[in-house]
Amino acid sequence: MPRAQRRAQLLELATRVFGEKGYQRTSMDDIAHTAGVTKPVLYQHFTSKETLYAEVLDIIAERMMSEVQTVREVEGGSVERVRFGLELFYRFVSLQNAVRLFTGSEPVPATVQERVTQVLDSLSIELASLLMVTREISDARARILGRSILAAAQSTAVMLHAASGEPEREEILEVMTSAMLHGLTGFAPLEHPQVAGTVLAADGSSRTGDAPVTAQP
Repeated sequence: MPRAQRRAQLLELATRVFGEKGYQRTSMDDIAHTAGVTKPVLYQHFTSKETLYAEVLDIIAERMMSEVQTVREVEGGSVERVRFGLELFYRFVSLQNAVRLFTGSEPVPATVQERVTQVLDSLSIELASLLMVTREISDARARILGRSILAAAQSTAVMLHAASGEPEREEILEVMTSAMLHGLTGFAPLEHPQVAGTVLAADGSSRTGDAPVTAQP
């Protein structure tokens, strides 16, 4: 097999093995065995597990970016797009068995973590570009929002992964979609909030709290 073709084959197989077992539990022996080659042959193409995994991350990143582009094609309103995006991120990292990696739960070498961070930064920039084609927002602010949206998507993925069943997953998606779109105003204030001051409602009105104001020392 030509060298370039063999290298591509090894990368594809490594992507599958890393996905099944995670970074920590995968060895170069595992990948060589799956590919049907000796470990010296594997090392002719990749000098270490870290360098191999960095290239695997590039493959995952390319696929992830392609998936994010599909958010633009979602018909419906903002609710549908946000919910679709949250599900998309979770589904992707689940199918790639990369929930722990992309939510910072799997210990990896600094070089690997740096590459993961680069992938997530690129993803947040892509999310920012989606915001800018739907909202009047500056590039700088869109990038800030892109990072915060990605952080929320990571947290949502962790919760969805730990959910006991479909009803709990539906509730998580409903709550997080509303929170990302409307913030706390997406949840109606109590008629008599137990706080000092006021509580803002989605329509711009507010409710006055019943809690006494604590004297400042």
